[in-house]
Amino acid sequence: GLDRSATARRLLTSRPGVYWTGGPWDWTAALSPRLAMGNLFSRPRSQSVDQRDVRLQPVAAATPVGVPVATIATVPPIPTGTVAILQRDPASDVVAELLLTASSEKEALSCKTAHKLLSMLSIKAPAAPDAKRPAIDLVACIDKSGSMNGEKMSLMKQTLELLVNRTGLNSQDRIALVTFDATVNLALPLESMTSSGRMNASSIVKKVTPGSTTNLSGGALKAIDVFHASAGHRSLLKTSKDDKSSRTRAVMLFTDGLANEGIRDTAKLVSAVNGALSSASAKLGGPISLFTFGFGRDHDENCLRALATGSGASGLYYHVANADDIPNAFADCLGGLTSIVAQNATLSFKVQQGVTLSRVFDSTYKRDAQGAICLGDLFSEDSKDILVELALPALPSQMDAVPVLHATLRAFNVVRNSPDVAEVTLEISRPQETPANQPVNTALDEQRNRIETAEAMEEAARMADKGHLEAGRNMLRNAQRKITDSASANCALSANL
Repeated sequence: GLDRSATARRLLTSRPGVYWTGGPWDWTAALSPRLAMGNLFSRPRSQSVDQRDVRLQPVAAATPVGVPVATIATVPPIPTGTVAILQRDPASDVVAELLLTASSEKEALSCKTAHKLLSMLSIKAPAAPDAKRPAIDLVACIDKSGSMNGEKMSLMKQTLELLVNRTGLNSQDRIALVTFDATVNLALPLESMTSSGRMNASSIVKKVTPGSTTNLSGGALKAIDVFHASAGHRSLLKTSKDDKSSRTRAVMLFTDGLANEGIRDTAKLVSAVNGALSSASAKLGGPISLFTFGFGRDHDENCLRALATGSGASGLYYHVANADDIPNAFADCLGGLTSIVAQNATLSFKVQQGVTLSRVFDSTYKRDAQGAICLGDLFSEDSKDILVELALPALPSQMDAVPVLHATLRAFNVVRNSPDVAEVTLEISRPQETPANQPVNTALDEQRNRIETAEAMEEAARMADKGHLEAGRNMLRNAQRKITDSASANCALSANL
């Protein structure tokens, strides 16, 4: 039904294989692969039996001197449902970093009629090498309003203590603390996490006590302003301009989301926060992620999820129901931040002649001025799937391997300190008749189930909020039946859904 308890959330969002024994947590060495919690539009990594090699080669001629760029060499089309692995080319010093593959629901469709074709672009980041990771700047935005009293405050302070003292942050990393109730206060400007810095931050956390009303918008905007202000004060960073732009930045909002001061409307709040993030990111030359942590059973999940997923920079929402949830949330959040391998990633599309791009299933991502999807940061072994629907025209005669979509992935390679480009072209055969019994693309089917389930859950939640409980339950039952009847019903992801 519409049970939105912690147990129900864990069914779709928990991160298996992460345990905390109470000792210091080495995020850079001990973490298992990153799996997005609380966001159904990120997926776990999958394995493929069918693999083919694609090698990176240097770009010739037009590339400016001193800006090494890598791109995928021209290769035969990759069969639907297979994965291409980027490897180091023995004949070149170029290190392959990014993987982009394309697959579709069908490999062949009749040329006699027009068709709708569901396709999937899959992105895979490499494992982080042993090289030094980028320094991290974190601004913790702390709700100390009266509604945070009791267990919520206790859980939040435990979370903050873990952030300051047990997350493996080093002297190159910095934390700032912003507190808010009816008033907003910068309790700690960005400070390096040396021994003294940790002591200062920990002392401030211990002194946080519940106050009055909740000016959530004021707190969030002040936290973002910490980054905006740091861009104008070079002395705060004590680094070069290049290092300044390559730092990893994130705002962590700790709250129950029950705003009763400042901007209270969720849509207006999200718009204001997004505007502030965009302005600060442009000034700093790099993205700022927004992670939201909701405390208590009565927290405003819709608001916190909208703030995180609407930020457009790999932000995520987490529910902290009890102390056991704290290390799991940080394992996902900081585990990713400490293993970023690419930044400012974008994915652009170009349809071939006569083909129309009907829909892009990318509700968690923003678009840039050219229409490319802004993916933000890519983490070590991060995987993302983007589903697109194409409208294919009828053709005058049958054709083999017809190009229908070209996609380009661009990102700044943090390890090599240079841009990377990966490209792929999706091709479809157009015989006289559509072949029967074509192989099922179970990976694509799983992702379709995931997205449709997420959409059904959001709509059912809206129905429940309006008092239409039975209609919401029916929507979830229909979604469940659709998964059960799907081709990927027995696959892990669909079974968990």
